[in-house]
Parts: sequence; C-alpha cells; structure tokens
Amino acid sequence: MDKNITRPGSIAEIIDLVHSESSLLPIGGGTKPSLTQTDQETTLVDMRGISGIIEYQASEYTITVNAGTTLSDVVAALGENGQYLPFTPPFANKGATIGGAVAAGLSGPGAYRYGPLKDFIIGVRFIDGLGNYVKGGGKVVKNAAGFDFPKLFNGSIGRLGIMAELSFKVFPEPKTYVTLSASFDSSNDAIKILPKLLGFDLEGVELSSSNELHLRLGYQEPTMAARKAGLEAIVGQPLEITLGVHESKRWSSINDFSWKGEGAQLFKVATNPSSANQLLEIVRQSDWNWHLSNGGKSLYLASSDAPLCKTLDTQLKKLHLSGLQLFGQTEALPIFGQTTGLSFVNRIQKALDPKGLFLPFTATAAEPA
Repeated sequence: MDKNITRPGSIAEIIDLVHSESSLLPIGGGTKPSLTQTDQETTLVDMRGISGIIEYQASEYTITVNAGTTLSDVVAALGENGQYLPFTPPFANKGATIGGAVAAGLSGPGAYRYGPLKDFIIGVRFIDGLGNYVKGGGKVVKNAAGFDFPKLFNGSIGRLGIMAELSFKVFPEPKTYVTLSASFDSSNDAIKILPKLLGFDLEGVELSSSNELHLRLGYQEPTMAARKAGLEAIVGQPLEITLGVHESKRWSSINDFSWKGEGAQLFKVATNPSSANQLLEIVRQSDWNWHLSNGGKSLYLASSDAPLCKTLDTQLKKLHLSGLQLFGQTEALPIFGQTTGLSFVNRIQKALDPKGLFLPFTATAAEPA
C-alpha cells in the first residue's frame, strides 16, 4: 500500500498533520521494520526531526528527551556522568530512537536485574488523535499526577498517539563488566539452571541456540573469585571469563541481534523458563536461530523460512503465549499469538483517537470485551 513519509520539525507541524491527514503512523530509526508495515494507505511521520535532550539532571538521575532522539545520543550523554538506561534498549548502535524503543516495548539484557523499560519511563507528552498535546507523568521519579500514560505507551507501536517528549529515571553504570560463559549439551540442561541464578546480581543472562550460556556481572576485583565460584557451583562446570573489548562486543552483538542472520525474520515472544522450553521443543525440530534473554523472560526467534514462520502464530496460541514481529513481511498487525488483552487497548485507543486517525490494533473488529 502507498505510504507518504514526512519529517516534521516541531510540535506545531505534527498537530497540523493530525488535522490535515486521514491516517498517520509515527516511525523512528527504522530498526524494527515490521512495526511500521501496514496494508493501509497512510502517512509515516518520521520523528527524527523532533530530537535532542530537553533536560538532564544527573544529580537527580532523570533525563527528558524528545522522542526522535537516537538512543546512541542518550547513551553518550548519560555516559559522561557514569550513568545509563538500565534496561539497555536494543538497536542503540543501529540508529534506533528513544521513542521507537518505547513504542516497541523492547528491553535488552539489563532488564534481567533492573526490570523492563516500563519500569523506568516516568513521563510522556504526546499528540492524540484530535490534535491535543497531552501530558502524562512528569520529569521526577515521585511524580504521580494524572493517568499512567507513560506505561500505557510502552509497546503501543504508534497506535495511541504520537509521542513527542519522554522522561526516564536512570542509574549509575558499572565501570567494568565481566562475562562468565559455559557450553551445554542441550538447551534443556541450561534452562534448568536459570531459576537458580536469582540473587547473584547479574547484569545479563543470555542463552543461545548453540547452547552457550553467558552471565554478565559488574566487575569488582575483591569479590570476583567468590562470585565466580558460587556461579560455577550452580552451573556445574568451570566458567570461561571474558573482559574488555571482546566482552563489550559480545553484548553489543546480542543487543543488536547480529546473530539472527541476513534477511531473516525476527520475533520476540514473552516467556518464562518453562514456557520457553515448551516452545523450543517445537523450534528445535526446525531451522531456527534463537536467543533466550533476561533469564528466560524473552525468547527471540529468527528464521528465513517463511512457511515455518506462519506456523508460529498457531503454536503460540496453543501455548497461550504472545509475540511481536520485528523483522520480516507482516500481513497486518505485527502482534501475534495470544492477543486477549487487545480488547482493552482498543477501548483506550478509541478514547484517545475517536476519529481513527492512527492505525487500529486489530485488522478486524475488536475482540469482545
């Protein structure tokens, strides 16, 4: 379907678009292309013209930025003060924007210890379907004014309004990291270990389809030997240590999904260790690459086999799991599997966008309440 692309340079220009266009979908850096595909004629609003840091109070551990600001710019600004976004949003090295990260609801390896993106967004300003400039939350951590729009926009994939300004709480970042790795004969053996790792203050827990388990820690020399010994007792084998540039590159590759393969479709499925293992029992029989992230809470699946990908929706429904397609051709909405929560989101969408300017959450009628 035909799509026009426009890049507004101000809030006023966005509001003008809301009043003049019949269909809009905001986009960021294009790092998750399936989220901006549509089978409807629409105008894509490139938010990268609305960029820059609005307010950063390092002493208060909060930052407010325009939605089109690249994650790399945010990471660099925070890094000057030894701070970071603890949920380590993916695609930061690929041009992703902060608004796109919120719209996708994606968190990286750091969410294992600190929690997902929705736990760190404290304020949002957005343009609704009537052209109103709406504020939710605030710029300080203890602000509790108004409806909880910040969390509502997490995972909204551009359907609730056009985010213009976002505020986050941030954390001090470890000065140095270390990764401890082990290889297993089967992913099932590694998955059994995941629940036992709680309490070790790990900065990331990642298991790949090659059955390699990577455990990331903030490096502290006085306690390193004891922490390594404790983890080896849980894992049941010696752990290989990686430090420095190689360690950093490994996690950058994980967070940028360099492992997925050229041209492969990519899906994210919300799981736990038990349900992930059930789904992997199916995946192991086919040609899939995968990474189990955040201690088993997120399973990323990649495949270039289009027919095989079409069966994923059916399998997820059988397992009562939901997912999001990040790469590859979509028939309509990139949400698949179990979608029982969409009926509630559709009601919110109708309240914020009564004229139906933004794309619907469902290609057909909303589910019964």
